[in-house]
Amino acid sequence: MQKDWNKPQTQQNKDMNSKMGNITIESVKKIASCSFIDNDLALIDDISTVFISSKAYYMRCFLIVICTQGQFSYTVDTIQQTAHAHNSAIVSAGQLIDKCTLSADCKGFAVLISEHFIQEVLTGLRDLSMVFLFTRTHPVFSLRPSELQGTRNFYHLLRQKVLEESRRFRRDTVRLLLQAFIYDAGSIFWNTLQDNKKHHTRGEDIFAQFIQLVQRNFKRERRVGWYALQMNISPKYLAETIRTVSHKTPNDWINYYVVLEMRVLLKNSTKSIKEITDLLHFPNQSFFGKYFKEHVGMSPSDYRKE
Repeated sequence: MQKDWNKPQTQQNKDMNSKMGNITIESVKKIASCSFIDNDLALIDDISTVFISSKAYYMRCFLIVICTQGQFSYTVDTIQQTAHAHNSAIVSAGQLIDKCTLSADCKGFAVLISEHFIQEVLTGLRDLSMVFLFTRTHPVFSLRPSELQGTRNFYHLLRQKVLEESRRFRRDTVRLLLQAFIYDAGSIFWNTLQDNKKHHTRGEDIFAQFIQLVQRNFKRERRVGWYALQMNISPKYLAETIRTVSHKTPNDWINYYVVLEMRVLLKNSTKSIKEITDLLHFPNQSFFGKYFKEHVGMSPSDYRKE
C-alpha cells in the first residue's frame, strides 16, 4: 500500500505549496520537523512526516535520504527512481523532482545542505571527481549493513552538534563533520563502483579525467578547448560527453571551481581583490568583478562584507 506525500493536509500547507516552485532549506523548515542551522542545513529524523507538493519543483539544495524501512519513489529530471530499505538517494541542486510517493511503512532520515554551505564544505577537499560522477550516475544505491550503521552514527553525531546552539564554533564543527562524512561516503562510492566496474563507461572515465584536470588547472586555464587538447579529444566531443554524464557543460564545471575559489579567498584570506585577481589570472580587476557578480549576484567587496 502506498501513501502519497502529496495528500491534503492543512490549508496553510496547501497555500504555501501552491506557490512553491523551489525546495530550499527555508521552505523545508516550514513543512517538516527538523534540526537546522540557519538556512544552510536541515536534518529530518523521519521522512514519513514530510509533506511535499504534488507539483514538480526544483531542488535548490543538496539532498541525501537514507531509507531504513519500506520504500519511496520519485522522478528526477523525468527519470523514475525507487529507493528501498537500506538504500540511499541523492538529489543535487538544480535537479527537477516530481511524483514523490512513499509506502505506508516507509521510514528514513535526510540531510539537506544549501548550495552556499555545500561550497563551504567542499572547500579544501581533494579529488572530488568520483563524488560528482557518482551522485549523477547513481542517484539511488545500496548500503551494506556496516555502511548503513556508519551513516546512522554520522547522522546522530551531526544532529547532536547542530542542537548545541550555544556552542561557539557550532557551524565550523558541523562543516568539518560534513567534510569527514563526504570522505567516508567516498569509500562507499568506491565500493559501489568496484561492484559495478563492468558497467563503467568511457564517458564516465572522460568526466573523471576532465574534473581532475580542472581541479589542477582552473586558476590559469578556463578554455574548454585547452582541456580537450590535453585529453586528445575534440571540444565538441568533450562537451557532449560531459553534458551526457553530468547534465552540466564543461564551462559550468570550470566556473564552479573558479567561483568556489573566489568565495574562499574573499572570505578566508587577507588578500586584496587585486591580489586575488592576479592569483586567478583574470586580465584586470574590473573583469574579475563582473565575472563574480554574474555568478554570485553581488560584487566581490559586498560578498566580503557579508
